[in-house]
Amino acid sequence: MSVRTLHCAVVLPLVLTGVPVLAGPTIQPGGWKVKTVVTARETPASPVRTVSEMNTQLCLTPAFLARDPYLTPGIDQDKMEKQGAHCRISDATRSEAQAGWKMSCTMADGNSVEMQIHNTVAPRHLRSEVQQLVHKGGQDVQIRITMDSVYEGACTKDMLQL
Repeated sequence: MSVRTLHCAVVLPLVLTGVPVLAGPTIQPGGWKVKTVVTARETPASPVRTVSEMNTQLCLTPAFLARDPYLTPGIDQDKMEKQGAHCRISDATRSEAQAGWKMSCTMADGNSVEMQIHNTVAPRHLRSEVQQLVHKGGQDVQIRITMDSVYEGACTKDMLQL
């Protein structure tokens, strides 16, 4: 199975539904530029390769930020379970500007993924790192998703509003 197939089946839904993975009360509402980089390694001996890079612009509303989406572990679990997965969260840690947790999910098709998530927030910068070990069809693939977000100012009509 190719890394590209895994990317479409497991990683892309996570990235598209969870571009911001953390937010605290100190985060500035408004327009944000998000750079997402997804890398993968098919075996421990194989080289890490970039699967995708994308830039997105988002409008983070005060209502969205009030839900504390970047520092709350359960938000990822909800997204995965809406896709038919059964997940559990462990090792959750949190401070005012950082949060981390592990999440293990068994997908509806029987494949599984183990994730370690770490998010750091500041009023005008967000960083999220997701390390995944995907078990699919007898093969394990390591995937890393890094999202760096920078405040850009006021929201514009072409930004996805959250």
